[in-house]
Amino acid sequence: MASRKDEDWLGVLLGAVLGGLFIATAWVLRRFWVTLGWVVVFAFALSKDVESLSSVPYRALGVVVLLVLLLLLARRFRGLRKVLPVVAEVERARGQKRRRVGNRLLRDFGFIASNDATSYRTEFSRGVWTIDAPLATLTDPLWVENVVRDRLAVIDGAQDALIEQTGVGGHYRITFLNDVRRDPRAEMTPLEQPLQWSGDWDAVPYGLRADGSLATHRIRECSGTVVGGLPGGGKTGGLTALLSVLVPCPAVQFLVWDGKGGHDWGWLASRAALFNRDDEDRERIALELEAVVGVMRDRLDRMVDLRGGPSIWDTGGPSADMPLLVLVIDECQAILDKELIPRDDKESLRYRQRTEAAISVLVRKGRSVGVWVIPTTQKPTSDSLPTTIGSNAASAIAFRVKTHEAERAIMGTAPGPNDPTATSLPAIPGYAVVSSESGDREVVRFGYLPVDAAARSAKESSSLRRSVIGPITRSTASAAGANSGGESENNTAADNSSDEQSPRPRRKRAPRKSRSEAA
Repeated sequence: MASRKDEDWLGVLLGAVLGGLFIATAWVLRRFWVTLGWVVVFAFALSKDVESLSSVPYRALGVVVLLVLLLLLARRFRGLRKVLPVVAEVERARGQKRRRVGNRLLRDFGFIASNDATSYRTEFSRGVWTIDAPLATLTDPLWVENVVRDRLAVIDGAQDALIEQTGVGGHYRITFLNDVRRDPRAEMTPLEQPLQWSGDWDAVPYGLRADGSLATHRIRECSGTVVGGLPGGGKTGGLTALLSVLVPCPAVQFLVWDGKGGHDWGWLASRAALFNRDDEDRERIALELEAVVGVMRDRLDRMVDLRGGPSIWDTGGPSADMPLLVLVIDECQAILDKELIPRDDKESLRYRQRTEAAISVLVRKGRSVGVWVIPTTQKPTSDSLPTTIGSNAASAIAFRVKTHEAERAIMGTAPGPNDPTATSLPAIPGYAVVSSESGDREVVRFGYLPVDAAARSAKESSSLRRSVIGPITRSTASAAGANSGGESENNTAADNSSDEQSPRPRRKRAPRKSRSEAA
């Protein structure tokens, strides 16, 4: 048994140590309730039923081991730091300091007035500034980003900043970097071959997002995708990167109408079930699109018998016997804009109206039977993209445009206060604002696949091409000049049948009489 004198000596020593910790915590931190509670517990544990000096070190060692274990766990579980002695007080003091610095930065960056003494919910620690203050000045993320980048000198050593909006309004996570951040989209190199695709119709790859992850397009149940932008913005190149992924798939058939009458889509000619680059033969365009409408209606009528359900996507997806029909209508303003047709040309106006009606029906009703319409234009207006088409499209892709009106014509609605805009895109081909069916918008960059590589891939898969529509029946009168406007390519039997029709002979005019004979 320990003597009374030894117990008194041990009690004085422990009291001095614990009292010193108590006084130090109270003086340095001024907030010591957690530590005080632990000191009382430790003092009680060490002084309770002390039978010998030999038991005291073991109890003290057990307390130390317990503290070490709690400290190690606190590194992973931050909540423990609030209940540990001294650590809780240190964390509380550090939190107050982080909050003071965060509020000072709000004033330094001009987000609040310099004399505003309100303590907002914001912290700055180790180069990361978090803001959870619903301030009116923080509702526009583009303005916030510009302000932060303009005033990087406020943060010592900051060369760049990564601004992430964590919530609507004034909720941001701003990471200050000591070197210039590289944008993976800006470092993209041309593709050597089409991107690899897993076969998932919800995620067809085509480019990169801002964080470097692969950007994908959802084709499942996508009735239409409106694409627009300035010339040279990368519309054709971007769609080439997207559609080339689907070229080797036997469950896809392509139908192309090239409104420019050029060769931008020539790489797909060997794989396309229909390829028409005659932008002047309006009757032919209308008849071909109406034939696709016929295929769509036939699928709608027989889908339950053919697949056992009303939707192709719920019954196994597209297949070789019922393929996804991808309709590319490039520069659709050439066939849809009424201003390009003389007012006295009633026949052309009638075919234009039939063309618009056919595209509108395909976009509205083709979703469940595997019809995907992609109208593109470099003149995004209500005349080039009628609301009957654009408002029913499931998604939209806006490459760089000059006006907000043009962007609204492509995307269907104006951008929200926190949405990226196509008017502020860099003048680099491939950058675009993509809108999903849910309405979310993001800036992506489409990959670039050289035309020769795309054509090589299409040629290797040319055996997958199948006839989609039957022969096109044209009136004898209109067949007279069917091909006089220029050469066009069509890989269906319909085109060949229309070309074989002979023109109607012209009626001979009677010779004009001279004035003397008339007299």
